Amino acid sequence: MLDMRVVTTSLAMLIALVSVALAEPIKDQARPAAQGTSEARPIRVILPAPWEPATAQADAQSAK
Repeated sequence: MLDMRVVTTSLAMLIALVSVALAEPIKDQARPAAQGTSEARPIRVILPAPWEPATAQADAQSAK
């Protein structure tokens, strides 16, 4: 009789755990590559500080 209660309880716990696992949203799944315009990140442009002299692109490359 005790064995039947253990089996029933174990089966009920297994069913409960599986149902909870299936009901949760998937968090670890990779996001799709194509994003909508509402989800797209804005483009950020880094501008020089007002006290720094502006350099041309050719000057910056020749300094390297």
